[in-house]
Amino acid sequence: MNTHFLNGKFVSEEQLVISPRDLGFSRGYAVFDFLKTYPHHRPFKLQEHINRLFNSADLIGLKTPWSKEQVQKWVLETLEVNKSSEEKFIRIFISGGVPKTSNTMFPSECPTIIILVDPAVQYPKEQYENGVGVISVKHKRYSPEAKSNNYIEGVKQTQQAKTIGAVEPIYYSDTQVFEGSNSNLFAVINNKLLTPKTNILLGITRAVLLEIMELSIPIEVKDFTFSDLLQASEAFLTGSGKEITPITSIDGQLVGNGKVGPITKEAIRQFAEYTHSDLWK
Repeated sequence: MNTHFLNGKFVSEEQLVISPRDLGFSRGYAVFDFLKTYPHHRPFKLQEHINRLFNSADLIGLKTPWSKEQVQKWVLETLEVNKSSEEKFIRIFISGGVPKTSNTMFPSECPTIIILVDPAVQYPKEQYENGVGVISVKHKRYSPEAKSNNYIEGVKQTQQAKTIGAVEPIYYSDTQVFEGSNSNLFAVINNKLLTPKTNILLGITRAVLLEIMELSIPIEVKDFTFSDLLQASEAFLTGSGKEITPITSIDGQLVGNGKVGPITKEAIRQFAEYTHSDLWK
């Protein structure tokens, strides 16, 4: 049974409860961040995730009374309580808390903080060997630079994607491809590896790849269109949980030859080598 952290206390799964009046529940006014541990139970890029968590809170005007150092200490303490042989997923939530007056839009002076620690989920090996399908959805997330709890479109469209054997929607507009519902996007277009520059959540896995990758083709942070994406010879999703997941079809149309390409394979190899090394301690 996992132990979690809720407003200063370690709690069991059964004790992990908040008021339905909490603005995170009643109004969706909350932010979160998500990371995992790698060998020896080291939380990957914990400081970067906490920095992004606080930035997300700032972007939606959610005031936090704790320091980043305090939140980091709580994460590490919660991990220690859950120490075991298996690696972990960690999710940190901050919400608006329970207002003094019911039916108000004003956050509490005491926001809610929750740290969940669960066994890391292993995605099917076939996803990495054979790639996955995605669907396209014309949509731009509210305040895309913030990792907020507003996943209505993502939940809705992921269910739709599943009906055709796809795993996730890719958001786009008339002028730009953005990101997946819970991931960043890379694509090999005209012999360059591109990832969108603006109107996206700046993913930690994305940032690591941009820092460490050494490829046979140029890497550019540059916005591109959905039409450009359909001409890609390779594409992949990145995220803390999924790591690097190859995309082999979009709306049923094959990406390249429909197989996981050499650039994607090399990105997967380099990322795995980095996460299982001492380079990021």
